[in-house]
Amino acid sequence: DVEVLKKAVTYQSKETLKISQKDFDCLVKNIFHEAGVESYEGKIAVAQVTLNRLKSGRWGNAICSVVFAKAQFSWTLDKKRVRMNPSGQLWDKSVKVAHEFVHTGKRVKGLETSGFYHTDYIQRPDWAKTKKVAHKIGQHIFYKGVDA
Repeated sequence: DVEVLKKAVTYQSKETLKISQKDFDCLVKNIFHEAGVESYEGKIAVAQVTLNRLKSGRWGNAICSVVFAKAQFSWTLDKKRVRMNPSGQLWDKSVKVAHEFVHTGKRVKGLETSGFYHTDYIQRPDWAKTKKVAHKIGQHIFYKGVDA
């Protein structure tokens, strides 16, 4: 079973991003659909995994390519969710988190190389069996590394 690590801690990295509005919107949608009800740290963690995947190059060379890579984020499999234009408090919080992640370099300690996660209410997937847990934040278990 997963050992729950000490509370997730955010920090200010020196890394800010220059991305298009389209990629920013994709990042916000990913944060919203993957971690909309999660804590601030949980939202930052999803953004961080998305960026780590971008840096690896395995899922594309833009944030939208990473978010919409085949069957990587479950919400993208639902055409209705992909087309929706969310609003409300959880959307506003997701926008704020994305802004802080992109423009001020907010990150979660221990997830610098994390490329995968899943919810804690599913059985550990086959792809996760050989990976080391980096952190558990809310209902998500994050794993070290971006390699398959």
